Amino acid sequence: MFPILQRARLCHGLKRRSNLGIQRIRISEEERKATRLSHLNIQRSLNEFHRHGFVILENAVGHQSVEHIHQRMIQDFEKYRKSSNIRWNQGHHSGNIAQPPPSLPEYLHEDVWANRFGVEIIKHIIGPRPQLSFATSNVALPKSTGRQAVHSDYYCHHFDFPVFLEVNIYLHDIDSHNGATEFWPGTHNGYSKADHSSAKTGWIKKEVFTPRAMVSPPIQPAISKGSLMIRDLRCWHAGRENQDSKPRIILGFIFSPRWFGSHMRMAFQHSARPCLESWSHIDCLGNVAFVPDNFDYLESPQDINLTQIPYDPNVPYIPDSRAVKVTQQDYWTPP
Repeated sequence: MFPILQRARLCHGLKRRSNLGIQRIRISEEERKATRLSHLNIQRSLNEFHRHGFVILENAVGHQSVEHIHQRMIQDFEKYRKSSNIRWNQGHHSGNIAQPPPSLPEYLHEDVWANRFGVEIIKHIIGPRPQLSFATSNVALPKSTGRQAVHSDYYCHHFDFPVFLEVNIYLHDIDSHNGATEFWPGTHNGYSKADHSSAKTGWIKKEVFTPRAMVSPPIQPAISKGSLMIRDLRCWHAGRENQDSKPRIILGFIFSPRWFGSHMRMAFQHSARPCLESWSHIDCLGNVAFVPDNFDYLESPQDINLTQIPYDPNVPYIPDSRAVKVTQQDYWTPP
């Protein structure tokens, strides 16, 4: 329990921050042509990221690229949702799955997988040539009433500064109707494992997020197609209900500094190597396992390891238990 004075100072700071609002960074056509952000937009982006734990860049990804990948993922969705290896995010009651994005060479669009605007911001946070450590997606099932618990993706020991950053790519317009993610601005600051109800899930205790919501409630921002978000993995968030008849799909690419030595591995066909080698502004080859061209990327394991300890190859990954159920004790609702 915080002392009264300390709690008052904490609440005062949260209230002051919540009144500032979330600023979106709109990439101009001049910046798109140059494939480079202006100094002013770099400054604005870094200010937003360090203040809120995330920053939204609009007009960052070409619509042709996102439409190409989106169409393929819609096709894959019906197959993947029936797979015995489906990866549920917080159990099947959440209505939220992690579907592998298409890793065939023709779908490896640089402005999606290694977006230069996003990388330009990332390098100012965790250093040059960040490692692409992991590729996934977050899919809210259509007509789903389930949702995720308020949680942080950092389930393990962490440093008290940004290490793992996720770049979310928006393949279509997203709002509260079709499952826009709930974000808790500023929760990367003062982040503590003591706030977790479980060391394995990263779920935040109700007695921690309830008083915070009184002074700094979460937001569910509408984000347009072709936007990207850079998020500190420590920042609290939660997947929300999708009332639409189509799946809500958001791509997620996790970057880390090269000094950290991420042990996560992505599988790509041998034929994808020339494309990956062309991404000289990031380091991804060190985190890639090349496999035969008949490899089914939908069966690719999605093992997230945010530690500096290698996987034990003798211990197979066990998908989230379908018995796990998120209850009202695990998420916030307006009073």
